[in-house]
Amino acid sequence: MNRTPATAADVLGVPLLPPGPLTALGNRIRGVLGRLHGAMAPPPARILEGLFGMLEHRVLVALCQAGVPEALTGPMAVPPLARRLGADPVRLERLLRHAATNGWVRLDRHGRVRPTRLTAFLRSDHPGGWRAWVEFAGGQEIVAAVGALSVDAEPTDTFAAVNGAPFFDWMAQHPDRWSTFDRAMGAGGRMHALTLAAALDWSEDRRVCDVGGGTGELLSTLLDLVPSLEGTLLDLPEVVARAVPHPRLQTRGGDAFAHVPGGFDTYLLVNVLHDWDDAHTVRILTRVARATGSSGRVVVVESGYTAVPRDTLAVSADLLMATLTSGGRERGTEEFIELGHAAGLRHERVVRLASGDLAHVFHPAER
Repeated sequence: MNRTPATAADVLGVPLLPPGPLTALGNRIRGVLGRLHGAMAPPPARILEGLFGMLEHRVLVALCQAGVPEALTGPMAVPPLARRLGADPVRLERLLRHAATNGWVRLDRHGRVRPTRLTAFLRSDHPGGWRAWVEFAGGQEIVAAVGALSVDAEPTDTFAAVNGAPFFDWMAQHPDRWSTFDRAMGAGGRMHALTLAAALDWSEDRRVCDVGGGTGELLSTLLDLVPSLEGTLLDLPEVVARAVPHPRLQTRGGDAFAHVPGGFDTYLLVNVLHDWDDAHTVRILTRVARATGSSGRVVVVESGYTAVPRDTLAVSADLLMATLTSGGRERGTEEFIELGHAAGLRHERVVRLASGDLAHVFHPAER
């Protein structure tokens, strides 16, 4: 099977992958400018902007469901675009006006709609695969769970409370939605593979195990980028049954809480631990620590938590974990050091990735 290697242009929309610290600086500048922009508005306007933010989600989902990104291949007036989509032109224009304020499309002075760089990334056939995130976040089970988010004193599994089962159990009962979730995770996986291939030294590695790696988009992309590697994907049997084919990728169905196979140079846990509370996190890390033997490397990739919230995506990811899981959350470096120590791992360093995430590198503690 011939695979087209993932590129920074396809996955991230940039010609070259920036250094991790440069991404962090860019995110910080964006945050400062965002706060300055907000400070220019009076409090009532900022309150209303926050409340009306719920419309952004619905407009983005509705326009993608209607097929606007695919239909909009060049400048087009709204009436013929509406006819092409079988949509009401008045309502379509109102949604497009909102979309234009976010840069998803552009409206010119003649009333024509034009695609932007973001429009291309919303197409279902775009190689980055980010459209799957719109389809995943637009599901009624996700909308209902987010709508039930609260600050109740009694801890609860918000997703299970409104959907009748915990997130992964519910997904197993709804294979069509799990397929959408797989594709959304695949988009993020390709991004993480690009950043990990560039940021870490793989010259001494021959075998890598992706623990909880879903359908293997991350691992297969990493294998494309580092031809000297062989990989094994570890996830539940029903998940690895859907794994993408790759000549140097093997699959192993199993439960990482029970057993992690040994004999690998590097173990990856990418956006896995934020699904779980501290007790479950230590259980997984303990299994991985035992599998590493005396010389393996463990790489944990997460968004990261800071005392002063700066990164909008990291803060949003933390809230999403509060919505979808029972006890899952983003963590800071000090927390990972403590959890790793409890599992028998020594925290070596933190590497900033071009995605804005942090890669925590562990080695086995002295025994």
